[in-house]
Amino acid sequence: MSADLVIKSNAIFDSVSDEPFSGFVAIKGNKIAAVGKNMEDAAQYIGPDTKVYDYKDKLVTAGLVDGHDHLWWGAVADSDHTVDLTASTSEEEAIEMIKKYAAEHPEEPRIRGFGWFPANWNDAPLPTKESLDKAVPDRPAYMNCADAHTIWMNTKALEESGYTPDMELVAGSVGVDENGELDGLVYEPDAMAYAWNKYYDFPDDQMKAIMRHFMKGLAAHGVTSLSEMSADDYEEMFHHRYEVFKEMAEAGEFTSRVHAYTAFMRRTDFFDAVKWAKEFNSPTFKVTGVKGFLDGVTSTYTGLLLEPYADRPDTIGEGAPLDSQESLNASVIAANAAGLPVRIHCIAEGSVRMALDAFEESLKVNGKHGLVNTIEHIETIHPDDIPRFKELGVVASMQGEHLPLEMNEKIIRLGEERCRYEWAFRSFLDSGAVLALGTDFPVVHYNPFPGIYATVARKNHDGSMAGVDNGEYLTVAEALKANTMGSAFVYGRDHELGSLEEGKLADVVVMDRNLFEIPADDIKDTKILLTVMDGNVVYEQ
Repeated sequence: MSADLVIKSNAIFDSVSDEPFSGFVAIKGNKIAAVGKNMEDAAQYIGPDTKVYDYKDKLVTAGLVDGHDHLWWGAVADSDHTVDLTASTSEEEAIEMIKKYAAEHPEEPRIRGFGWFPANWNDAPLPTKESLDKAVPDRPAYMNCADAHTIWMNTKALEESGYTPDMELVAGSVGVDENGELDGLVYEPDAMAYAWNKYYDFPDDQMKAIMRHFMKGLAAHGVTSLSEMSADDYEEMFHHRYEVFKEMAEAGEFTSRVHAYTAFMRRTDFFDAVKWAKEFNSPTFKVTGVKGFLDGVTSTYTGLLLEPYADRPDTIGEGAPLDSQESLNASVIAANAAGLPVRIHCIAEGSVRMALDAFEESLKVNGKHGLVNTIEHIETIHPDDIPRFKELGVVASMQGEHLPLEMNEKIIRLGEERCRYEWAFRSFLDSGAVLALGTDFPVVHYNPFPGIYATVARKNHDGSMAGVDNGEYLTVAEALKANTMGSAFVYGRDHELGSLEEGKLADVVVMDRNLFEIPADDIKDTKILLTVMDGNVVYEQ
């Protein structure tokens, strides 16, 4: 049988073995026809029309599967419709960047920004609407924090979004000053939704252009599967957005497989979620389950701890948890009963324990349902809860690059002793749990290699130690498996994605170096030479 593509290399990592081998991958249509460990056997798959690539000592792996992203938030942040504030080191510097962008984009009805982060501002006071009003006096201005748990707005944006100091919210909060007036900050996704409805509102033609640009970027970084983890509600605005995505996916414009997770918290009726899962079920865009937020982030003291913050002993989490244990249990039980896997945002050990308790209750009520329930982020955990992941069949979905992102903040927030179990990758694998890795884009960029580097080396981008040296390192093989098979398992697609095996979908990437033979510090600089998705070459350097 002649293949359409044959990829040869002395370093093929199939995500099944622990070491790369010399051989080939043959692709026919959108499937892997053969994976061979004898280079000479490739000849039987090479015909007159077969495209043959020989990458010598470059590493060939399955397409990279990002376990946790925010598709539309990220696509907008990756577009030219936002000002990138990730490099800002102060409010003053961010304001200058915003002013410059606003002056260069007079046609934009709203000024959108993304990426400012308290840890990058040396823990300076949080910004207020006053500086943003001066920078953008004529249009609504919305500035998303990098962790997507705080939004900074000017007065026009607050008014356009309908915020008032005394508004009733299901969860989250609206910032007020000493006079009881809006200060320009809103915290946590439920409260931020009013602003996000404006921030992410684009005409269909712009939406499609933004997504096309984003798909090209994903292909160039070897990401062949990702997710929409924004927990979108069952409203017409989101339904229409999903219709646009479905149209693009079915037209072949999605070159990365998207798995969407819709709203979950404080619900026991999942009729709409099941309906959407049936309606949006194409191979490259599908509603896969439901997702919710149980706490915030430790940077603003909204992550739920089991004991008080070291630098704020008056709280274990401002406004956290975002639901009661009883309500959470009821929602998990109902979603699993409806056949929906549940994914819950839990930054800190208090929320992690709550989620585990809820998943345990679901097993008691629903029996062994076979669904892949997942806890997201798990930046800190109590050691007693680590074995429960395997016992309950819960996946640990984590993001390596979050470790250097926070600039050793956990040491301040929790103290060194409690940081023994920050980003406990090694402990999860040693306990037998399934580990899935991703980026949480746009919190960090969708380039997976800085995150792989962080899990292997536990270093900051400059090479210094990230956090405490707690021994929670991964091997290169473990990190790659968690970025392929682990995340494919989360999406319920490990039978067809995540490894180089005969019969699986032909998602393959080639890197410009062999990660198994280079210094760990060089991993973060890895580039992609070739991306094949569904049997098609979607990127070639």
